[in-house]
Amino acid sequence: MKIPLSLYVLHEYSKLLGGMDCSAGWEGLQYCSLIKRSDRRRSKYQLVHTVRTQKGADDKCFACVTQEEDSIGKVGVTLSKDLMAVAGDALKTNVTTLRPLVLPMSEQLLFFATLVGKKLFKMKVKPYIPDFKLAFEHFCIHAGGRAVLDEVENNLQLSEWHMEPSRMTLYRFGNT
Repeated sequence: MKIPLSLYVLHEYSKLLGGMDCSAGWEGLQYCSLIKRSDRRRSKYQLVHTVRTQKGADDKCFACVTQEEDSIGKVGVTLSKDLMAVAGDALKTNVTTLRPLVLPMSEQLLFFATLVGKKLFKMKVKPYIPDFKLAFEHFCIHAGGRAVLDEVENNLQLSEWHMEPSRMTLYRFGNT
C-alpha cells in the first residue's frame, strides 16, 4: 500500500485532495496486470487494447493539477477550473487513437468518406463522429462526480440510458 506524500489538514478547501492517495488508479491497473495466468479462463472480461496519450506539453493540461503550499505552509493539491475541459480533451484524444483498433469497418468507411469529401472536394459537411457504441459490448465510466459524467456524456454523445449505471453508482456510493 502506498502512503500519500502529504496528509493535508483542512485549511484551504481547494487543496483537500492532497490527503488522498491519488495513485489508486495506477495501483488498480497494476493489480489487474498481476493476476495469475491460471485465472485467465475464469475472467469475465478481457482487456484487448490500451491507449495512452501524452498531453503534458500543453500548458493548460500541465497546470490543471498542481501540488503547492497554502497560506500556512501546508502542502496540498490544487485543481484548476480547466480540469474538466482538459480531461474531456484527453478522453477524446484517446478515443480517436483507439478508433482504428476497435470500430467496425462500416463506421471507419463513413468517417473516411466524410473526411475525403471535406478535404479533397471542399464539401461543407459536418465531420462524421463514429458511433463507438457499436464497437463495445460493455463500457464503464468512472463515477468521479456529476461534472465528470456530464463531460463524458457530451464528448462521446452518449444517451441517458448509457449513463444511468454510472449516475446510479454516483448516487448510491458517491465519488468512487
